[in-house]
Parts: sequence; C-alpha cells; structure tokens
Amino acid sequence: MRYVSIGAAVNIETLVRSLGYESTLAVVSSDQLVDEVLKYAKEHAGENDAYRYSKQPTPIPVGPGVRTSPAQVLHELGVATTLLDASPLAQVARHWAHVRYCTTLTAHRGHLALSRHAGNVVYHHKVTQSEQLGIGLALVVAKALLRRQHPGWDFHAVDAEVALKAGFLDGVGDVETTSKTKKRPDYILLGHHSSGRRSRVKIVILECKGTHQAASFAYGQLARAAVQVDALRVGGRGQPSLMVASCLSKTRITSYVLDPPGDEELWSGADNDLDELLSASPDDQDWRPRPAPPDEARRWELPAEPAGPAAETSLSPAEDLPPGAPDVFDIPAERRGWFTQILTRAAAATALLFAGNNAAARDYATPRQRGEPPAPEPPALFELDPPWESSTARTLHLPDGLSAEGTRYRAPLPGGKTLEVFRGVDADLYRQLTEGRIGPYLRAAPRAYRRWSASRPDQGVRSVGRDGTVLVVRLADRDEF
Repeated sequence: MRYVSIGAAVNIETLVRSLGYESTLAVVSSDQLVDEVLKYAKEHAGENDAYRYSKQPTPIPVGPGVRTSPAQVLHELGVATTLLDASPLAQVARHWAHVRYCTTLTAHRGHLALSRHAGNVVYHHKVTQSEQLGIGLALVVAKALLRRQHPGWDFHAVDAEVALKAGFLDGVGDVETTSKTKKRPDYILLGHHSSGRRSRVKIVILECKGTHQAASFAYGQLARAAVQVDALRVGGRGQPSLMVASCLSKTRITSYVLDPPGDEELWSGADNDLDELLSASPDDQDWRPRPAPPDEARRWELPAEPAGPAAETSLSPAEDLPPGAPDVFDIPAERRGWFTQILTRAAAATALLFAGNNAAARDYATPRQRGEPPAPEPPALFELDPPWESSTARTLHLPDGLSAEGTRYRAPLPGGKTLEVFRGVDADLYRQLTEGRIGPYLRAAPRAYRRWSASRPDQGVRSVGRDGTVLVVRLADRDEF
C-alpha cells in the first residue's frame, strides 16, 4: 500500500539527490573580525577573567569561499562523531548524524544554506542542530584552508577528548559537562605528508562553533574558542590552531574563521621510522593538567561602559566560559613520538569504527581510551555481548570496480521506498588498517581518494574523504532487499 502521492515520492528523491549538489560555503576572515572578537573578550573580561587567557587571533586568507555539498558536510560530521564507544547500539547511533540532518542543507542562489525543513524546530533543538552542523562545517572549512596553506598534506580529525584521555588522569573522559571540559578544544587535526621517503606529521587544534543567531553572537563564540585552543600544548608551546564559527540561515551559511599563530611539526623522519613507531602500542600516561599561570593573562584595560546590548551578548550559563584560568594539557617535548602514536592510532580506530569494525578498532586504543578499569574486574556471570569483539562490516561492490568495507543502515519511508546509508572505508585501505599497517594506510589514502573522486556514482549520492572513508546515500524500493 502506498501512503503518499507520486509527487511526494519524487520530492524525497529530489531531496536525496540534492545532497550531492555543490555550492559555495561563504567564509569570512579579516582584521575587522579580529577587532570584534577582541572587543567582545575585553568587554567580558571584567566579569569573567577566563577571557584573558586566550591566544591572539589573526585573519587567514580565505579566497571566495569553499565549494562543498551537504553530503560532504554530513560525511565530516559522521566521521568526527564516530567515538570510541562500544555500547551495543553504537553502530546504529553512528548513522544518526546522516539520517537526522540529511534534509537540513541545500543550495540557495549558489550558496550553501539551511533548507526549509531545518528551520521548523524549537529553540533547544536548534541549539543541538547548530552544534552538530557547526562541527561538519568547521571541518570542511578547516581542511580546505589547510590544504591551501600546506599543499600535499592531508588532515585527519581526532577527537581531542579521546587523545587527551590517554595521557592525563584528571579533567578528561567524564561524560558530564564540567567547568574543565568547556575550556578544551573539540578536535585535533592530524596532518601527514610523505615525499616517498620521509614522513612529516603536524597537528592543528580546531574549535568548532555554530549558531542560528547573527554574526555578533559568533564574535563571542570565537572569543571563547581563543581560550579553548590554547589548552593543548607540546613542550610548553602553543600549537597551530583554527577557530570556526558558522552562522546558519536559509539564505546563506557563513563561516567566520580565525587562525591563531603557530606552525611547527610534531614529528618527522623516514617512512620506515614512522612505520616502526606506529607499529608499537603506546601506554597510558599519568600526567596531570595544570592551571595556566597568572602571568599569561592579558592585562587589558577594562572598558568604561558595560558590555553591549543583551540581545547580542547574553549567554546561558551552559554556553559561557567558567571563570578562572583554564587547565593546560602539556605534552612533554620528549614524548612527541608517543603523542604521534596516540593521534595516528586514534585516526585509524575512527576509520574502522566508521566502517563498523569494533574488534579491529579496539587494538588501536589504550585501556583508558576504551574505558577499561585500571585493575581487572571480577568476571561477570554472563557476558551477553562482548562489545569490542563485534564487527558489522561487509563489502560494497560498485559497478566502476571500486569497493569498500562498511556498514549499512536502512530506514523505511512512506510510499514503499527505503533510505539506505552506507558508511565505510576503501577496501584496500581497510585491509591495511585491519592488519595494523598505519603508515602504509596514511601514505595510500591520498591515492585512494583520487581513485574514488575520478569515478562517478551510478546511483545515489557519494562523498569520499581524503582519509579513505566513504559515505553513500541512496533511495531504493523495498523489494530490492
């Protein structure tokens, strides 16, 4: 029995096809933006001294914008939010970003914008929507700008919480929102470059913001981000970073981006040396974060007048920075190799989890990252579902000779149609990851990306990441399954 008209069914097909349409994501970075962000920080430093502990933002050349598609934004969001979670329903939950937001983005007069379906939500759902889409948009912008700045480099997103959890005893890993978690960055972008003989590794700290409000609200978000990106250091030195705040609207989405200074590499050496380094399993470390010293606080003269209109600057307590100096997570300089291991293995685990292989991903995580207790617990009477031993990965063969290993999610739609979402990894790269060959995976990922990009999908919409991950969204008749 059909529940919708032919016109409604065609509309669903149009929505799915529109996921692949490219448009321009507007990007803004300027000295004026820096002035607005610093103005916000200074105006609020009198009431909240946390704003004094920030990196100095600088503008970055952005050009005319970034070409992207809704599918690419959702792809980046899906990979970034694929966390080290071994709950029995984790595989289903990992498809949620794609299914929930697959009709929220569209093209409007050549620019990426919110669709009419995205705005029909109440306030608290808008907050979640802007946070989630803000992650995907920030990753699209950051990776595009970094590729322009660093030709030949590819960047992989690693959740900062997961990375820091392996090194620090306090202040990371708690699910509940605490004052400490609000002063840490969202992601670490792991950059890799290989000349064919030598490999180089660098990191860029990324903080992602999103809002349905005006640009003036984004100024405050970037002021808070300037504090968060300085929380991670290596050898006492701040790391290169990017801050992106995206304003969502039905006419045009605009991403405001600033680039606090810093440009140093985390590790470099021969390809063979990198392979040897990454073949070893790093141990958890027992470091502790420390508050930023008082002499790092900016000595701003406070403005004589109070902060601007409440409509532009008011925040809920959950959105503002907690007062006081932020905690600093400082990786000792002599443990750069260890941090390289942690980040590359976290990127490998993320790709495998994206493909649905918990069992192989487990071997790339430290005990603390997996949530295992420091001392063995007594065995349970019944172990119904060993979560880290499961894998739902299966092969997707495409007519153009390409194949990927991954997992599918299917949702029935009115009118006898089914929405299918496939998340996976290029088959050759997947094999390298399951065999523990991270170095070869990093070097081969750019070639796999070029193979996939040169091929046109025969059906549905396809997005391919430079990390070898693949997202395919399509509609099918239920009798096809």
